[in-house]
Amino acid sequence: MKAFKPAAMTLRGYVLHEEQYRKLEQLRDQLFLMAKVIYASTEEEEDVLLEVRRSNLGQLLEDFGLRVDEVVTALNCDGHRLQTPSQWH
Repeated sequence: MKAFKPAAMTLRGYVLHEEQYRKLEQLRDQLFLMAKVIYASTEEEEDVLLEVRRSNLGQLLEDFGLRVDEVVTALNCDGHRLQTPSQWH
């Protein structure tokens, strides 16, 4: 059996400008923060309903979508549609 050679692999991916990378990091951090706020800390909290206004939740999700769109648009700035991982094969 031949030994696996990682150097022979062709890696595909995207290179982000630092600003776009920071935007993705910020989005990730905000999503983790939301998860921490939502998770119950105690058994008693587990059964308590978390009240969130629909408009606030919608605004938050829209903001996340817009941030992701900024990064995707920056990747696609040369006018050519980038291949997605499912299109690589």
